[in-house]
Amino acid sequence: MSEPVQGRFSSRNYVDNAVMLDGSVFTDCVFFKCAMIYSGGEIPVLSGCRFDDCSWQFGGDAANTIAFLSGMYQGGFDRLIESTFHEIRRGAMISQTAPPASVPTETSVAAKLLKPLRIFRVPKPES
Repeated sequence: MSEPVQGRFSSRNYVDNAVMLDGSVFTDCVFFKCAMIYSGGEIPVLSGCRFDDCSWQFGGDAANTIAFLSGMYQGGFDRLIESTFHEIRRGAMISQTAPPASVPTETSVAAKLLKPLRIFRVPKPES
């Protein structure tokens, strides 16, 4: 694989690249045999892109979240996890307002959890 790709790109083709998704913006790009890597940072924007034979990998905080959800599922919280995925399939979007006055600083755990979540859509390939 060549050097990892990360940043803001439009109308480019990538072949056999490691693509660091955190904070990146890709518009109308084509990815072929790329490793798409998300590590739990700023949510990427993927608009009008095509993916062919790519792998999707999760590292860092994203891997920790998946491990946590898996542990919850195996630990008896399967209904909670299933309902969460049901809402994801429905296209649920978390809409949040400013943190309550009781949240003292931006560095608190609650403040980090109250950041707005942007949902993006990747069009399904045509048959």
